[in-house]
Formats: sequence, C-alpha cells, structure tokens
Amino acid sequence: MCYGSQRDHERPSHDDARLAGAAKAAWDPGSLTAIAISVLVFVALVGSALGVATVRARAPAMLVSGESGDVIRRVISLVAVLAALMLGMGIASLKSTFDSADRDVRRLSAQIEDLDRTLRHIGPHAVESRQLLFRLTTALVRDTFPELDAPFRGDPGMADDLQDELDASLERLGSGLSVSRLVVQAQAESHAIVQTRWTMEERTGPTVSGWQLGVLVFWLMLIFAGLGLFAPRNILVAIFLLLCAVALAFAVFLLTEFDNPFTGIITVSGDPLMDALHALADN
Repeated sequence: MCYGSQRDHERPSHDDARLAGAAKAAWDPGSLTAIAISVLVFVALVGSALGVATVRARAPAMLVSGESGDVIRRVISLVAVLAALMLGMGIASLKSTFDSADRDVRRLSAQIEDLDRTLRHIGPHAVESRQLLFRLTTALVRDTFPELDAPFRGDPGMADDLQDELDASLERLGSGLSVSRLVVQAQAESHAIVQTRWTMEERTGPTVSGWQLGVLVFWLMLIFAGLGLFAPRNILVAIFLLLCAVALAFAVFLLTEFDNPFTGIITVSGDPLMDALHALADN
C-alpha cells in the first residue's frame, strides 16, 4: 500500500500555486509585518480624529448640532457595532485556527515517533526507512520552523521527495511475511503523517485579505472621526483617545499575527517537532 501516487494526484500543481499567489498579490497584508500594520492603523486613527477635530474648530457650530449631530452619532454607532463584530469574530476565528495548528504540530510529532517505534520493532530490515524518516523530520523542521536552531539541518524543500522515498521503502518491506502486519501498520502511520502535513499546509499563509483589513480600518477611522467631531478638546480626552487607538492597533496586530500560525512574532511552537527529531537521533 503506497500513498505516494495518491498524493501526487491530489497535490495542487505548481501552476495553480503561482496563479493563487498572483491573485493574492493585489494587496496582501502578509507582505507587511504585523507591527508595521499596527503602526499604520494607529497613525490612521489618530490622524482621522485630529483631522476632523481641526475641521470642526473652523466649521460653523450649526453643522454638528441638533438633528445633524444626532444623525452622525447614529451612523457612527452603527459603524462601531459592525467594526466590533468583525474584529471580535475575526480574532476568535483566527485564534481557533492558531490553536488547531498547534495541535497539528503536536500530532505530527507523535505520529513521527509512533512510526519510528514501529520501524524499530520491524528490525534491521527497516534501517533504510528509519534513515529516511529521520531525513524527512529534519526537512520538516527546516521548512516549517526555519528559525529554530536545530542541530540537524535538513535540505529545504525536500520533504515531499523524502516522503515519497519513505513510502516506497515501506512498500519494499512488505515482502516479508513475518513482519507484514508491522509493515501495514507502518504504512498506515506514514499515511497519517501525510494527512497531518496536508492539514498544516492548508493553515499556512494569510487568510485575511487586504481588502477585508482595509474595510475594517476604514470603519475604525470613521469611528475616530466621529469622536474627534464631538469630543471636547482637553488633555484628558486626548489621552483616552490615544489609549483607545493603541488598544485597537493592538487588536489589529493580533488579527494579523494569528492569521499565519507559522510566521511572525506569535507563532506555533516547534518544540514538539524538535523533541521528535531528538528522539529519532537518540534511537
């Protein structure tokens, strides 16, 4: 039972990947760091409040009083509700995806150790398969967590080829009747590793488009413009507006950081995969 051919049929082509990358290249927040995006959001919010406050000081008072002021307040309240829903639900959804990615890494590490244990039970015939599993694990560490200071450095981009070689090696082991049950178990564990890797690859890359983030920032700017329009001009109000802008900028920071669990400042821990690598090296 070999899973390499099935994976080749189901894996998207390089042309499809390039087309998908070109489609996202129109405006991808992943091209900017989360800190840079947060700073831009803070500047935009403060700038919108200061700009409208400056215009208000020079405009006739009748423009923001009476019914006109009531209408503007209701519109700003509606926008605030929409922005709160979008920001809150977005952070909650992406945090759930982030936690799922963390579980995937832990699951992958456990599956690698289970496969190595099964191969050790098979005996000397599985030495080649164990070596391939070790090389596959080093490649996964290098590809998924390149920032880790791993003592064993795998070749980047070789994980798929090594997975195919491992599946082929396990297929060759099936000729021995005395170990056929263990070989079938090892093949099933290898297939589980492939499935987990697919799941991890689906969580790689940004999912929040630049237009979604832009709409959210525009709504927040409208809210701060309304605050700058009606808020009294004193130091206490200015301090609270600055603190509010910092809080919202930090919320956008979390939104962009949770968007990709494997890159950025807040990332999934690679320690479980490193532990699996050390376990393979020790055995």
